Amino acid sequence: MTSVPRFNVSARYRKDESDEMMSGIRGNVGRSESMRTGASVDSHDSVGGGSTGNGGSGGPGSNVRLGFANLPDQMHRKAVKKGFNFTLMVVGESGLGKSTLISSLFQQDLYKDRELGSATERVNKTTEIDKRQIELDEKGVKLRLTVVDTPGFNDAINCQDCWRPIEDYIDNTFEQYFKDECGLNRKNIVDHRVHCCLYFVSPCGHGLRPIDVELMRRLHSKVNIVPIIAKADTLTQAELRDLKERVLADLDRHKIQTYRMPDTDSDDDEETRRQESDIRACIPFAVIGSNCVVESADTGRRTRGRQYPWGVVEVENPKHCDFAKLRIFLLGTHMQDLKDITKEVHYENYRAKYITERMSKRKGAVRDDFETRKSKNTTEANFEAIVDTEGLLKEKEDEIRRMQQMLQQLQQQQQSSASAAATVPTSVSAASAAGDASGHAAAAAVAASNGGSASAAGVPAASANGQK
Repeated sequence: MTSVPRFNVSARYRKDESDEMMSGIRGNVGRSESMRTGASVDSHDSVGGGSTGNGGSGGPGSNVRLGFANLPDQMHRKAVKKGFNFTLMVVGESGLGKSTLISSLFQQDLYKDRELGSATERVNKTTEIDKRQIELDEKGVKLRLTVVDTPGFNDAINCQDCWRPIEDYIDNTFEQYFKDECGLNRKNIVDHRVHCCLYFVSPCGHGLRPIDVELMRRLHSKVNIVPIIAKADTLTQAELRDLKERVLADLDRHKIQTYRMPDTDSDDDEETRRQESDIRACIPFAVIGSNCVVESADTGRRTRGRQYPWGVVEVENPKHCDFAKLRIFLLGTHMQDLKDITKEVHYENYRAKYITERMSKRKGAVRDDFETRKSKNTTEANFEAIVDTEGLLKEKEDEIRRMQQMLQQLQQQQQSSASAAATVPTSVSAASAAGDASGHAAAAAVAASNGGSASAAGVPAASANGQK
């Protein structure tokens, strides 16, 4: 099992650091000897004044170091003390050797207690999530490994939505990590996110099947997918090359983005570049798994392999399969890069989408609340308007009643004034008649005083005229 790299600190860096330390020791010894012999050391040079950009040296022969070059070592000690965690998911139908490959990769039998169901039980079997955890130790470096298996995938007759539990599990791990980040205890967050998904392709087909395409299209934006051609010992070299080309063509045609290895740096040595190129050329990896130890016919050593009538297939032999390159890729060179991409790309995409959906839901809830309040206010306003209308009608009726009363009073006044006007002429006529009678009486008296006969003759005539 290959050792875990120490933050990619190259041997050349460590050699340069050791050379600087030896030169510093020699300089300190020479300075001590010069002080014993009475030689004086310039304080300006010992402090490092006038230092240049070359390692903080104050001048020719000065070996003063600032100390920040030890930061990688400090980070290494802290990381080793804390330990590392890695979550690996394996997806594929039953019988492709997923459990056997995991046992071969980590030299551990994780599924010794698994019981295989009968064919009748697998007819209606649904996809399940089987999670196993194990802690590995190599040269003082501890790795907490979590393997997520998916038994039942593509085993039933009706495989509709058989990828749903896998997709939901990945989303749930992202959601749980997001909630832990937003919680109070952020110091002890346990990362259960899936860092890599090994998808097993059947060697019996002519490329990717529709179920393979559908699952990888749903997962390629959420997890690092590494395609694996299972049971590569069932194919010849020519058939294996053709199958790899068809798988890559199908991935490109359906625009499925699998994990892409980063480019090598300019300061990498030739061996690292060659190793990266060989691993990149092997994708998709054609692997063979075995839990049995057999004796190699070429070297005579005992190794994991499969015994056939025509010979022995060695699991770790690069001429037989890509198992060794897969283990170097997964555990030796790109484990940290897989974790970084999960954190910086897939999780950030999920986080941005999750926050956007929550904000849109919140805006929708606020809008619905506003509409509810608006409709409630409108109803209350209509009710108030109805109540006000009834009040206005009542006021109008009261006003009409008062108007009618006033009209009746006016009519009564008119009638009383009319009756009063009718009585006035009668009294006037009676008064005029009384005036005439008194006038006649006065005239008679005058006539009597003047002469009896004449007055007597005149009174009847006047009375007769008055009657007429």
